[in-house]
This record gives sequence, C-alpha cells and structure tokens, in this order.
Amino acid sequence: MKLGVVRPFLFALAAVASTAAVQSAPAPINQTDSPNIAGVWVLNPALTVKPAEIGFAPDWMGGGGGQRGEGGSRSGGGRGRRGGGSSGGGAGMPMSRESVDDSTRIQQLTMEARTPPEHITIVQKPGSVSIADDQGHSRTFHPNGQLEDLTIGTVTLPTTSRWDSGGLVISFDVASGKQLRYTFTPSQKPSRLLVDIRFIQNGHEGDEVKLTYETPDEHDRAVLSGAPLPPTAPSVPAGAAPAVPDTTPSAAAGARGPVLPPGSELHGLGAIAVEVGDLSAQSTACGLDPGKIKTSVSQILADAGYKAPIGREDAYVLVSIATSKLPDGACVSRYDASLVAHADANFPYLKGTVAAVEVQLLHEGGMAGGSPAAHAASVMDALTKSVNHFVSQIRAAGK
Repeated sequence: MKLGVVRPFLFALAAVASTAAVQSAPAPINQTDSPNIAGVWVLNPALTVKPAEIGFAPDWMGGGGGQRGEGGSRSGGGRGRRGGGSSGGGAGMPMSRESVDDSTRIQQLTMEARTPPEHITIVQKPGSVSIADDQGHSRTFHPNGQLEDLTIGTVTLPTTSRWDSGGLVISFDVASGKQLRYTFTPSQKPSRLLVDIRFIQNGHEGDEVKLTYETPDEHDRAVLSGAPLPPTAPSVPAGAAPAVPDTTPSAAAGARGPVLPPGSELHGLGAIAVEVGDLSAQSTACGLDPGKIKTSVSQILADAGYKAPIGREDAYVLVSIATSKLPDGACVSRYDASLVAHADANFPYLKGTVAAVEVQLLHEGGMAGGSPAAHAASVMDALTKSVNHFVSQIRAAGK
C-alpha cells in the first residue's frame, strides 16, 4: 500500500475510534433534569405500608433474605430478634461480629424506618438536597454517586446518593453486608412524595416500607373530607327490656349536664389574645421576630372582629416555633399554632372541680424551610393560613 493511501486510512481509523470512545463514555448527570422533590410534606398514615416487624436478620441466620412465607417472614428458621446488635446465641450459633458503631447505625436507622416522621421539609439545590424532619434529623446529600460521610451522633454514616429513574436514591452503608436504601419519588395529580425504604442484606432485598407524603393542603382536604359518624345508642340484647333511667335525687345530682354537639366550645368567643413562645438564637438568626409575629396574628384576629382581652385571657392563640439551621445554611422551622382556652373541669378520678384548666380547642402545625432570606416569609405565610383557618372554623361553629 502506498504511503499516500496509508495516511488517510490511519486518520479515518483514528476518527472512528475517537467517535466510539465518546459514545461509550457515560453521560454526566444533568442536575437540571432531576425531579423536583422540594417542599413541605405531611405523612398520610392510611397510605403507609409496612410489615409488622422490620429490620435486618441477625448474623447467625445467615442474613440472606431468602424466600418469604406468609406475613413477610423469612422461611426456614423464623425471624429472630430484628433490628441488630445481637451478640450471640445458643449452641452452634456463631457470635456476631458487629462493632459498636455498626450496632449504633443499625439501631438508629431501623428505628427511623419503624417510626417515620410525620412532617419532612426538603430544600433542593442544583448540587445538594437537604432533608429535615420533625424528629430532629437534618441531613444534606450530594446526589453525584460519590461516597460521603454523614454522622449519627459521633458515629460516621457512609452514604451514597444519586438521581435515578425519576427519583432520589440514598443508600446508607449500615454495616458489613447491610444497606438501607431510601428512594424519594414525586408524583402528580395529586401531588405526593412516595418514599420507599428497603433493607438490603448481603445483596438480597429484605423488608420494605412504603410511605406516602402529601402537601399540607392536600392532607387538610383529605382530613376534612371525612364526615363525622353520628353517635349511636348502645344496642340492647335480644329479649332484654330497655334500661329505665334512674331518676332518684342522688342520681340526678351526679348526672352530667347535657352533651353539646362538636363545635360548641367555639361559641361565644369575642376576645382572643396572642402569645408567642420564646424563640431560639437560631430562629432569630433565620429572620424570625416574635414582635412581628404577634403583631401580624393580632391584626388578623382584629380584622375578623375579635378584640384583645383586658385582664384574664379566657382564650388566646399560642404560637411556638423551633428552628434548625442546616449545614448548607438553609433554615428549617417546626411551627405550631393553637387556640387555647381556660375551663373548669371535672375528672372521674377526682372529687370536685378543677378550676382554669387549659384546653386546646384548635391546633395546626407543620414545617417550613428555605434560605434565610425566604425562611421568615415561609413561616409567616404558614402561620397566617393557620390563624385564618381558626377564624373560619369559629365562624362556622357559630352558624
């Protein structure tokens, strides 16, 4: 072959090899294509699915996560005590080799899966996702597929997170051969966040927990849509005569007054005070001002026609806020608003009447988060909505 022919052939071969190399290289993760899971989410217990017992199998069982019988139990030997930390057994059973750190991770993460939080707040940025809950946990993940170390108290928690198949997949390396995998997947119409928790042992998938979180608005609609059941009188056994009420003076003296229908406790409210609980330094650093909160809530009540009481506060709105600051600088607050009144109460285990017992008439709470600049506005918007909801309920009860 002549040199003039060989040289173009080599150039063409190099171009084909270069093109093949580019096509075979894995595509980088595009953060802009990741699904949006940010927001405040409320757990719907009715849509939660989990077995009666969850956790990793003890090491002496082999931890294979083999075939399951009825009820989700592993076949061939029973489940044993779940959750980790087993250090030994009877004759012929090998001793567990779990370290103290392994046992801590297993117990902590298993407990989190068994008792999931009612509220979670997710702050999503191009390179990170921060998740905080009402149980005091706040963790920031970087979904790039790289191993990073989080902490549980003083114990490291090796973690890998990535975007995959329309969701955020987080894998915790709990102990040797044991992983806990969380998958957060958003859904629309209605807006929900589906959380799948899977125990993985020696490469085999084990117990699974499925959680469904909703937006606060959707959760409120689901709760309010259920009509209350009318009270039913106790059934009378067949052949028995109806009970005749005791009309003796002693019975009449100890009888309760008439039972009022639900909502009667909201009748006649004309003056409502406002109290804001003490805020922490983190709350104020995140833009929350107790004076502004009290003024804003008081104005809502005044516009609705409720006067500020003078002297004894028979009813008042109590606002409580607890704030945490995430490692990436974002702020997350748990807020609670309650309508509280004083009432004299009789208790079956006491003789006489207890004066001025505090009674919670209405309550709403949740979580709000975001950057320090937007955090205070999010909390105030949520509190404004809660207090306006209180006003609507009081007015509806008075009709």
